[in-house]
Amino acid sequence: MSLLMLVSLVLIVLLAGTGWSVKTRSRWAGNGALVFSVGLLLWVWLLVAATGAGFAGTMWIFFGLSHAVVACVGWLTARWMGDALPGVDGRGWFHLSTVVAAAELLSLGAGALAMVLRSIKGIGGGGDDVRFSLVIIGVAALVLWVCAVVSMIRYLRDVGRGRRRRAPERADAVIVLGAGLVHDRVSDLLACRCDRGAAAWHSVTEHRPARSTPLIVTGGRGDDEPCTEAEAMHRYLASRGFPRGAVLEERYATDTTENLHFSLDLLKERGVRDPHVVVCTSDFHVLRTERIVAALEAERGDNGVPFSAVVLGAPTPKPAIPASYLREYVALTIHRIIGRA
Repeated sequence: MSLLMLVSLVLIVLLAGTGWSVKTRSRWAGNGALVFSVGLLLWVWLLVAATGAGFAGTMWIFFGLSHAVVACVGWLTARWMGDALPGVDGRGWFHLSTVVAAAELLSLGAGALAMVLRSIKGIGGGGDDVRFSLVIIGVAALVLWVCAVVSMIRYLRDVGRGRRRRAPERADAVIVLGAGLVHDRVSDLLACRCDRGAAAWHSVTEHRPARSTPLIVTGGRGDDEPCTEAEAMHRYLASRGFPRGAVLEERYATDTTENLHFSLDLLKERGVRDPHVVVCTSDFHVLRTERIVAALEAERGDNGVPFSAVVLGAPTPKPAIPASYLREYVALTIHRIIGRA
């Protein structure tokens, strides 16, 4: 038990140090490594407690509760301290929460491997029932971790494809999907979407009159936003020299499906039938947007208002990449399972 007490003490000190670092050093560098270290040390604590204290009969409960506690503590810490960290959308706490989740996933693989090796080699003592429990938990966690990593690699490959995709030569409209604002202005992430939309619009209008191809900015007003996302996007584009007359605002959408539905309805009101549109969003959001587009193509086609679309990805600002990619990876997984997210 003395080793368990020592590891527990080190874990408490490291948790306190991580909290102090996040609160006083408002930067990402180093804080992610500290969070990852806490995750690894938790696995060490779990191994020491399981083998030294001989928790064979309650291993599964012990395993689940320990990580549930870490998840809760991590989220609460992120919610309390994370706003001090820089973020592209003013939600530093959310980005820190995602870093905590990523660190826990990475430490899951390292801890699972250590648990399997410990059981195979018989390090640290413990009876056969303890070793068997450790092997079962370790192998299951390791398989889960490998599957998640392989799936993430495939996701990142597809994200790159969406970012490199070129705008078509012909399109009836360019639609830029909204995202959260920072007060009354576009976030860095949303600015990248607008820039990608403007570039696509210029590419399309090289082959047809500019006035016949609108750029539709879409997004309603959130509870914590002083204006609609569409208004803020329109102002941003105008400040960059984009012609105001080419922009249409869709001010009521609350999600991606409504973004597309309401934008297509605007085109219908302007007499555009069977439109081919370019949809611009963040690179990490392309895959889920394509799934939503496919569902809408089928739905609107059945209702006699068909359309087709190509989805382009805008680069994601570097500070937002970890949180945005991980969050969207989870959302895409949920969308594939239940059809929405």
